[in-house]
Amino acid sequence: VGHGFFGEYYHQFFPDLPSSCSCGTAVIHSRLYILTECPLYEEHCHLLIDASQDLSPSAILRTHKGLTTLGKFIDASNTFGKT
Repeated sequence: VGHGFFGEYYHQFFPDLPSSCSCGTAVIHSRLYILTECPLYEEHCHLLIDASQDLSPSAILRTHKGLTTLGKFIDASNTFGKT
């Protein structure tokens, strides 16, 4: 549904809150950025690569294996939580 503790959501619904990534690289902290590019979560990307070598969002989000590995990624990295 697009709700979550990341910049895309804050930018749209809470424009007074920061929407950039705390890594200092991305202007808008997005779900795709977290999964594919953010250096803060790089150490956990090996979990996602198990489902998709090129970190394809469709392979991660539209397959059983992808969703399973996404759950492991979220648990291990503690991403998408409010800090």
